[in-house]
Amino acid sequence: MSHNHDHAGHNHGPSALENINNVFYIGIALNLIFTIIEFVVGYINDSLALISDATHNLSDVASLIISLIGMKLAQRAANLTFTYGYKKASILASFINSVLLLAVVFNIFKEAFERFNSPPEVGGMVIIITALIGVVVNTVSAFLFYKGQKDDINVRGAFLHLLVDAIVSVGVVVSGILIYYTNWHIIDIVVSMIIAIVILITTWGLFKESLKLTLDAIPKGIKLDEIQLLVRNIRGIKDVHHIHIWALSSTVNAFSGHIILDQEYSLEELMKIKAELRHQLEHQNIQHITIEVDSHKIDCDEKECH
Repeated sequence: MSHNHDHAGHNHGPSALENINNVFYIGIALNLIFTIIEFVVGYINDSLALISDATHNLSDVASLIISLIGMKLAQRAANLTFTYGYKKASILASFINSVLLLAVVFNIFKEAFERFNSPPEVGGMVIIITALIGVVVNTVSAFLFYKGQKDDINVRGAFLHLLVDAIVSVGVVVSGILIYYTNWHIIDIVVSMIIAIVILITTWGLFKESLKLTLDAIPKGIKLDEIQLLVRNIRGIKDVHHIHIWALSSTVNAFSGHIILDQEYSLEELMKIKAELRHQLEHQNIQHITIEVDSHKIDCDEKECH
């Protein structure tokens, strides 16, 4: 019952991790430089849209740094105190990032409402040029994270931040054009509120998912009933109970469960059954697997099996 299937799709080797780390360094540098430029220009020209976008970009720089720290910690080996290592640091990083963004949304709305009665005059052309730079910087940064975000909620958080930034910068460009041709300075405030709404919509999903994983909920894309059916369909397994599935990190999921065999098996046969179970679970994006075998004579009562 040997298997030679490739599970590399879920494997983050040294070279892959090094590439992701380099992407974070580049993303942090690009966004930090642009954030400083945008904030200075926004402050000089009294543009809430630019200041809001710069604040958002600053939170993204912070989120990229937090995500990088989370990844670095997740790569550290286990020890006598942290027997799983620091893998969950990457999930904690994505949760902190989402909370930071929600705080940014609150501050933007607060500042916008305070300015509604007397909107300041804003230079439309300055906004257009600055925001266009932002479109380029954020699009390039998001593209760097595109590949890694498919399998890692931590990297996906960074990718979503940068993608939203690119979209938001396009909105700021539009507001600059409208202000330039209409001289309606209230547009700057309206656009800043639209930016806040966009941030809120795109962040809410990340916030919920990272909070769930922090509380050891079943990771997204894994369904308990399907896992139960998969286990019960393996030859030699009569039933399964006491199943727990949770995320060890943003890329590694864990499973523990008790299986009931349909008859007595030799140790060699039992090892083959367990190997097949591990193999099938790996195909369901579950990598850390703990299996306990109960007697085939046990009848599992529903209340005792969860």
